[in-house]
Amino acid sequence: MRWRRGVTATALALVLGSLSALAAPPASALDADRDGYPDTAELYGQDRASFAEWFASIAESQYYGISADWAAQDQDCSGLLRYAFVNALARHDAAWFAKFRFLPKPALPPVQNLSYPLPVIRRSVFRVAAGTYRTDDVEQGRLVGRTGAQYLLRDSMTLVSRDLAQARRGDVLFFLRPQLSSYHSVVYLGGGMVVYHTGLSPAEGGEVRLLSVQTLMRHPDTAFHPSASNPNFLGVYRWKIIQ
Repeated sequence: MRWRRGVTATALALVLGSLSALAAPPASALDADRDGYPDTAELYGQDRASFAEWFASIAESQYYGISADWAAQDQDCSGLLRYAFVNALARHDAAWFAKFRFLPKPALPPVQNLSYPLPVIRRSVFRVAAGTYRTDDVEQGRLVGRTGAQYLLRDSMTLVSRDLAQARRGDVLFFLRPQLSSYHSVVYLGGGMVVYHTGLSPAEGGEVRLLSVQTLMRHPDTAFHPSASNPNFLGVYRWKIIQ
C-alpha cells in the first residue's frame, strides 16, 4: 500500500503531540525544587519572610491566651506548629483577629499571594513521606492535614544547622526526648527568645511557655539544651514552603 507523504507527516505529528501531552505533568503538579510540594503551594519573595513573621507571632500569642479554635486534641508541641502554620496563611480579617487575646504585632504585612487552604493540596499541607510531589499525594496520604513532630521535621521542613546562631525568626528547634524516642519542638522567635508547648501529646497536658534561650539552656534536663554539643538537639529547621 502506498501512503501519501502529507498524510503520513500529519498523522505522525498528531501522535507525537499526544505523547508529549501525556509525558508533561500539569503545571499545578510541577515541583521544581523536588521538595515534595507543588510550586503553586510554595511562597516566594517577600511572602517567605511574611510567613515566618506571622507564624512566630501566632505561636507566641498562645502564651498570652489559648485561642478558642485551637482544639484541645491538638494542644501539644507539634499542635502549636500546625496551628501557627495554618493561621499564618489564613485570611486576616476582623473575625480572624478577634480570636486572639493578644497578638504580638508582626513587623511585616501578611502573606499576599497564597492563602489557606492552599492551591492544589488544599488542607493537606503537611508532608509525611519522602519524594517529589505527585498528583496523588493527598489521595495516597503522603500529604495530610494533621501529623506529629517527627514527620513535620522529616518531611515538611529542612535542616538549616545545628548551630543556633543560624536560626531566624519563625524557625523551629527540634529535640529527641531521651528514652521515649519522641520528638519535641520549640519555635524560635528571634532576639534570643523561644515559645513552645510543654506537652508532647494532648494526653500529657501542659502549657505554652515563653522564655529566653539562656533560660532554656538552664533546663534541668540537659537533653533540651539547644547546643551543638547536645546529641539530643536535632537542630534548627525551616518550613519547606519558604525554602
